[in-house]
Amino acid sequence: MKKTLAIVLALCMIFALCACGSAAPANEEKAPAASEAPATNEAPAEGGLDALDPVTIVFATPNANANIESEYAQKWIAAVEEQSGGKITFDYTDSGALGNYEELLEGTVNGIYDLTITEPSYIETYVPEASLLSLPMLYSSYEEADWILDGEVGQWFNEKCSNAGIEVLNYFYCGFRYIISEDEITSLDTAKNVIIRSPNIQTYLDTLQMLGFKCETMSFSDAYTAMETGVISAVECPLQNLYSTGYYQLCPYLLGSRHMFSANSIVANEAFWANLAPEYKEIMLSALADITVEERTECAAREDQFLADFAEKGTTFNEFDDESKAAIVEMFSEYWTEKVATLGDEAVSMLNLIIEHKG
Repeated sequence: MKKTLAIVLALCMIFALCACGSAAPANEEKAPAASEAPATNEAPAEGGLDALDPVTIVFATPNANANIESEYAQKWIAAVEEQSGGKITFDYTDSGALGNYEELLEGTVNGIYDLTITEPSYIETYVPEASLLSLPMLYSSYEEADWILDGEVGQWFNEKCSNAGIEVLNYFYCGFRYIISEDEITSLDTAKNVIIRSPNIQTYLDTLQMLGFKCETMSFSDAYTAMETGVISAVECPLQNLYSTGYYQLCPYLLGSRHMFSANSIVANEAFWANLAPEYKEIMLSALADITVEERTECAAREDQFLADFAEKGTTFNEFDDESKAAIVEMFSEYWTEKVATLGDEAVSMLNLIIEHKG
C-alpha cells in the first residue's frame, strides 16, 4: 500500500506544475457537478413561482471581496435573483464582517445563517472524513479535483455532511497553495525551521511541519503585519491571496510546493435547505452549476496569470529539488495511510478509489 501511494505521490509532484492552469478538454466526459447532487422529493407548488412566498436568504462569507470565490458567489446571487423574478433575494455579507471561517460555519450549522462559504478542512470539526479531501499532495491537477469532488468520493462526503446538518451545494476552486518567503527555499534543508504562518487546522500544521517549517497560527489578515515585523518569514496560500495582498513587496521568493489544493464550498443549513420550495432549489442549483463551471475555468487561467504577474514583479520562482521531492513522496505516502486509517473503512475505500483513478 505504501509503495503504491509513493508512486502516486511521485506522479502528483511531477505533473502538478504542468497541470496548473490547464482546463479539461472540451470532449472529455466529466462527472456531474456537485451542485446537481442535492435532490428533493417535494411536489412543486400549484401555480409555480407566482404561488410561492418570497424568500430572503441570509448568506455570510469570510472571504475577501477580491477573491475569485467571492466574485462568483455574487454572480450566482445575481443570477438567482434574476431567474426567480425577484422572488429569491439575499441578505449577503462578505469579507468576514460577521465572522471568520469557523464562526460562520458554526453559525450556519446552528441556523443563524442560511448559507456560508467554507473549505472542507474547516468541516472536519463536524465531519472528520473531511480530512480526506484536504490531504496534502492529493490533487495533481484541476481535472483530478473535478473527478474527486464531483464524483463518487465527493458525493460520499456530501452525504456525511448532510448527516451533520450541512448541505454542500458546490465546490468553487481557489487553486493550489504556494509558499512565499523572505529567504530562498529550494530544498527540505532550506525549509527547516523557517517560521511560516499557518491556519489553525491540524492537516495544515502536519503538512508544514513535516516539510520542516516552524508554524505560527494566525489569521491570514494578520500575516502581512507579522511578516513586516519579523514574527514570520514565510506564508502559504493560493496565489490569488498572496498577490492581491502584495506579498511580492516583502518576499522575493515563491516556492511552487503546491502542497495542498484549496476548494471553497457554498454550504447550506440542512433545515433551511430541507424547507426550501423545490422550485427555488431548482433555480439555485441550476444557476450554481453553470457559475461553478465558469469559476473553475477562470481559476485555472488566473493561476497561470498570477505566476506571470509575480515574475513581472521580480519574484524568483523555485521548486523543491529532486532529492527533497523523493523524501516528500515517502513521508506523505505514510501520512495518507495513517491519516485515513483513523477515519474508518469507508474513508479507506474512498482513498483507494482515488489511488486507482490516479493509476
